[in-house]
Amino acid sequence: MTNHDVYRQPARDIPVYGRWDVVVVGGGCAGFPAAIAAARNGAKTLIVERFPFFGGTATASLMANIVGYRNQVEPDYLQTTKGIGEELTLKLIENGGAVPSRNAYPSAVRSNTKGDLSYNYAIDTERFKHTVLRMVVDAGVEILFHAYCADVILEDAAIAGIVCETKSGRQAIYGGIVIDATGDGDVAFRAGVPYWQTKADEAPRLNDCLMYKIAGFPEDTTAAGCLVGGTMVVWGPSPGAHDGADARELTEEEIAVRLAVYDDLEEKKRSADGQLDGAVVIDTGALIGVRQTRFFEGEYRITGDDVLEGREFDDSVAMAANPIIHYYGYRRFLEHEGYQIPYRCLVPRKIDNLYVIGRCMSSDQRAYESWRAMAHIFAIGEASGVAAAQCRATGRTPRDLDVGRLQATLVEQGCEIGQGKRR
Repeated sequence: MTNHDVYRQPARDIPVYGRWDVVVVGGGCAGFPAAIAAARNGAKTLIVERFPFFGGTATASLMANIVGYRNQVEPDYLQTTKGIGEELTLKLIENGGAVPSRNAYPSAVRSNTKGDLSYNYAIDTERFKHTVLRMVVDAGVEILFHAYCADVILEDAAIAGIVCETKSGRQAIYGGIVIDATGDGDVAFRAGVPYWQTKADEAPRLNDCLMYKIAGFPEDTTAAGCLVGGTMVVWGPSPGAHDGADARELTEEEIAVRLAVYDDLEEKKRSADGQLDGAVVIDTGALIGVRQTRFFEGEYRITGDDVLEGREFDDSVAMAANPIIHYYGYRRFLEHEGYQIPYRCLVPRKIDNLYVIGRCMSSDQRAYESWRAMAHIFAIGEASGVAAAQCRATGRTPRDLDVGRLQATLVEQGCEIGQGKRR
């Protein structure tokens, strides 16, 4: 008798799309720096992305406020995100794609030059897409758009590649090292890496939100939002407690927030004392801003105590300084210039030849609410790309990589891993 609760897929041969040294899955704020870094360090690199552009949450979800380049309050003398993240930001400042943010929780504006970036910037998401694409292409990264990771290729306890759904059908992609930058850890999940997840009805956790863009408001508006030129991106409706890694629930929350957009704008107008008169919706995020789903267990789980105490690690590959934004019921600023991100957080348990980066990295809830800032994500992504290239060049696995050499390379290439921190 047929069991209609499951479907047994017949065995079939899947064509091989190609083989690369490094395959980066996901082109968001973790993925594109990883791909650029891997290619610049000599690895034959492919980046796989479901949208036809890069940026992830910053562009697809219209999260047009990039934060975390330094501590938001004093002491704020160390710029904790440099490297590719700084390079991108300086390009955006130059081409008009980024301006110091006048958003809620404003911070002191600095000179906005190399080594002296402000805490946060509002971005023109279209300029961001164009600038990042140019950087990826110029680095020599090969690109596969409109592709979604559907499965993984495992050889014993090591990942050897992924299977993607594309317009050409299912295709196998082999990679010596795979970097999971999907946000939800789609590769790690399918590979069987242990993970944990705050349930949707548990607190504290960060809930999702649909961002949308408006125009037509007064030129001198003081309303909160990401203002660039004559348009502004604002925080829109939230569906409340949902699981963004569950297909049915994700669909339900997308429907709920999209049906609520125009009511949300009308409510904002009523409470803005004329600051949004005439405003109209001109764009909504292609994807709701999913803030957290799965967290995958790495060789180390970074903790809230690490964040609050400004801890240093022998295997540091990046720095972070953003406040813990929700856990305590208020924005808990850091009383130091920043803390370090250990390499071990990027290396998942159980599976070899895989890095897990972005918002699903190994972390507890408190720490996540700090390092999740997109500026920090740039730096973590870059570190994984350099590491992946060095794995391929030396024949080592991520678990056995010479971290000292990795650190020296990151510093040489302009990254901040803690070498500039005042003792």
